[in-house]
Amino acid sequence: MLLVLLTPVWDIEEGSGLTLLYLLRGVRPSPPQVVIIALDAASAAKLGQSERPERWSRALHAQLVDGLAARSAAVIGFDILFERPRDASDDRKLAQAFRRAGNVILAEQIVRESVRATDGLTLATIERRIRAMPSLLEAAVGSGPFVMPKAPGGVFEFWQHLPSAGDSPSLPLLMARFLNIPGADRADDAVNSRKILSLYGPIGTIRTYSYAQALELIADPIAGHQAFADKAVLIGFSETNQSRQMDAYRTPYTTEDGVDLSGVELCATALANLLDNQHVSRPAEGTLLPLLVLWSLVLALPWKQCSTRRALMITIILGVLALAISGWAFARFAIWLPVMLICLIAPGLTSVIGISSHMVIARNRERQLSQAVALGLTPKGSEALAKLLAGCEAGRIVHSVCLCSDIIGYTALVERLAPEEARNLLNRYFSRFIPLVEAHGGQVMDIVGDAVLSIWLADDGAAAACQRSRTAVLSLDRSMNDHEGDGALPTRFGLHYGPVFLGELGHTHHREIRVVGNIVNTASRIQSANKSLGTRILASAEMVAIDGPGYTRALGRFLLAGKSHAVNLHEISPEPIPEELASRFSEGLAWYTAGDNALALNCFTNVLARFPEDGPTRFYAQQCRLGEEYARSNADGSVNLSVK
Repeated sequence: MLLVLLTPVWDIEEGSGLTLLYLLRGVRPSPPQVVIIALDAASAAKLGQSERPERWSRALHAQLVDGLAARSAAVIGFDILFERPRDASDDRKLAQAFRRAGNVILAEQIVRESVRATDGLTLATIERRIRAMPSLLEAAVGSGPFVMPKAPGGVFEFWQHLPSAGDSPSLPLLMARFLNIPGADRADDAVNSRKILSLYGPIGTIRTYSYAQALELIADPIAGHQAFADKAVLIGFSETNQSRQMDAYRTPYTTEDGVDLSGVELCATALANLLDNQHVSRPAEGTLLPLLVLWSLVLALPWKQCSTRRALMITIILGVLALAISGWAFARFAIWLPVMLICLIAPGLTSVIGISSHMVIARNRERQLSQAVALGLTPKGSEALAKLLAGCEAGRIVHSVCLCSDIIGYTALVERLAPEEARNLLNRYFSRFIPLVEAHGGQVMDIVGDAVLSIWLADDGAAAACQRSRTAVLSLDRSMNDHEGDGALPTRFGLHYGPVFLGELGHTHHREIRVVGNIVNTASRIQSANKSLGTRILASAEMVAIDGPGYTRALGRFLLAGKSHAVNLHEISPEPIPEELASRFSEGLAWYTAGDNALALNCFTNVLARFPEDGPTRFYAQQCRLGEEYARSNADGSVNLSVK
């Protein structure tokens, strides 16, 4: 966070951040004592004036000033420069109107000019005040600048006193003195004179009359008195048509079609802020920086203590809470907190670092798990594997895919081998088997003789775990059953998915990390069912419910050895199952399930005539020949398998 603070992050706060706070706060009413009279295109057409407001008749301005004075306007401010003489008669009329009113304040302009050397190099800059022509300046009660520093996000503050112009009071401050606003006649120093505007809304939020409308109102004593009596009236260029805007500034209330706030509206906003004492303030830097560092530590704490999902949820909740507090502070107390920093950047940065660190830790744990299994789960390996359970020392329930495998004919094979030869044979087999499991995101959890238990944790969802495990088992099938070579031994596989317990098992000094549960036992029984069905890869219905690689065929319901509940088994094949085989086998299975052994046997016999090597068909044909009392003992048509 400290590094982020060294970047131009405040530019974001002055643009998107301030816009967000205004969006949360919404439009608020402006003080009714401030009124704008706009020189706009519609009034120019109606009054027969030039399309350029600075060329309007000064006699018309004199008429307006006299009318406003007659309707008891408290103070009249012109956000128009009258620096050059025009028609002498009109200039004289305007000066006389200023004197009669006795409450007219004029705008000044500050122009920055460069002092250059003969070679064009800039030596210095000076600021020059452009004021109204002497006759008008003498007739008015005062004049002042209205300077708004520009930022990357537009304008959002103004100088109440301009230090570069001798701490001259600004136009809105001079007008505020006529409204008897407390503190308006106090001279602020340069440090405190730069004020942040508290905007009220988009253009037109402050009560605005067009020039032509204002002339009509002052012509009516009652309407004019209601509109302007005891009001601060600002006269200047203001246009809601983007193409005709001349004096406009980008602010958080700039509309989507590009309509900005006019300079006179911002000047009126500054005056209204003085009236309701609602300038926006920022926390002092000495207070803000420690709070930002503390906030970063608070955001980091869940990532140190919680799981990724929980930490992310807590971070989102904290970000939303900070956003609500920032919006409330801005709306209630006009306090501008760095909302983008504390609600978006800090939580986002924390989440990125937190997720990255969790991923590194998870990868390290997976690597340690694989190393422990490769070492045969020695005490050192078990200790490394136990890191997977950080924060859950007693173990945890996880959803995973369990793959049980067994070498075909292993007992007869090792009967002919010396112990060392059997060991070397298995080592070559495992050096071929285990890397394929790990390459597809799995973990070998247990090895008992030639049987291997592998798992795929479903932390990223069941679909990902099932797809990775099916890809792995097809690779293992090709490597072991379709190829010859060092370490290749024919193998059968059984797949099942569900909840298991992952944790320490054992007693006192003999403790190991194991995966246990009904899912593990069922996967082992599914693997054994390959012997009866003449298949190589069998999977439960839970495994094939999610699409994955390979081709599947439903083989029916089976009550596996030692189980009290039947399961649906499916064959997974690396090659497409011929359509004729699939359809005729499915038909025979339907007859068998319905209890018609004769029709079922007829279908299975026809299938065997075309596909004599199909194991499941041979199995069911044999079941049909055994007779009703042997073929099926369950009402739902499931087959008892006693083979373990």
